[in-house]
Amino acid sequence: MSVAFPSSPPGSPGYEPEAVDTFLSTARAVYEAGEGELTSSDIRQVVFPLVGKGGYDTEAVDQALWRLEEAFAKREREGQTKEVGETDYYQSIRQQAQDILDRVARPQKHKFRRIGILHHGYHPSDVDHFCQRLVAYFQGQEPLSVATVRNQKFRTILGGYDEIQVDQVLDETVSVMLAVR
Repeated sequence: MSVAFPSSPPGSPGYEPEAVDTFLSTARAVYEAGEGELTSSDIRQVVFPLVGKGGYDTEAVDQALWRLEEAFAKREREGQTKEVGETDYYQSIRQQAQDILDRVARPQKHKFRRIGILHHGYHPSDVDHFCQRLVAYFQGQEPLSVATVRNQKFRTILGGYDEIQVDQVLDETVSVMLAVR
């Protein structure tokens, strides 16, 4: 499968074309077959190597991945509601949302595990601020887009929040948001 993505701008790294093409070819085959091991979460978490010259524009590829992720999420939602029924499906999504809300509503500077003092982690103030937005979203007080969650960036600081744990909650948040579209 040959996908014509624009090249990365001069002087900017881009995604390695062969890795992108291989992944997208696999994703297309799985999607067309209607079954397989690839999930929307797998698509959200894929990481491509960067190359200094001749790579694909990262923003263009990321946009395509987001559309692909949403198509897989829609299919997953349809399959699960067919399997367990809409009531049970949405109950499980409500429980997942409540678990996220319970986490992000914890007291400031205690929402996530801290990394050791000699290691960099996400700046607690940045994460706590974004968690306030998540609380407002889950309580129906503020709209929030999937793109905002996907694109969220945090400064790092020695002894900050565990990046893996924070990223997992953001990933689960995107899953919930896509599940109720």
